[in-house]
Amino acid sequence: MTRAERLVLLAFFVAVLAVLGGWEPTATAIGGVAGAGAGVAAAGRVRRVRERVDARIGPDEDPATGFALRRPAVRAGTHVVVLGGLFVTTVFVPFVGDEIWAGSSAAVTAFPLVLTAARLRR
Repeated sequence: MTRAERLVLLAFFVAVLAVLGGWEPTATAIGGVAGAGAGVAAAGRVRRVRERVDARIGPDEDPATGFALRRPAVRAGTHVVVLGGLFVTTVFVPFVGDEIWAGSSAAVTAFPLVLTAARLRR
């Protein structure tokens, strides 16, 4: 993914978190912090694995160039499917289903947000 595509994907993740925060602020904050913490912990590991793969098989010979809306759109669509799966699993939980869904959705949104932002620095 190019830098511009990562920025579009980051804007999507921020928009999802903003919508969740407007709906269930406390659950979103707790889930967002948990997801961001996991993302920070995983970012270093992902970087090391990428470096090992590059050392073993060589860097990508044909990196993505130019802006193609398809790449971030596919990732955003996949993320919406994941959020839908979370919704289906929590829709039948009485009384606290909304809070559980908002918190878990914030966590699974903050996690890729941090990983995408970590790749943005390069």
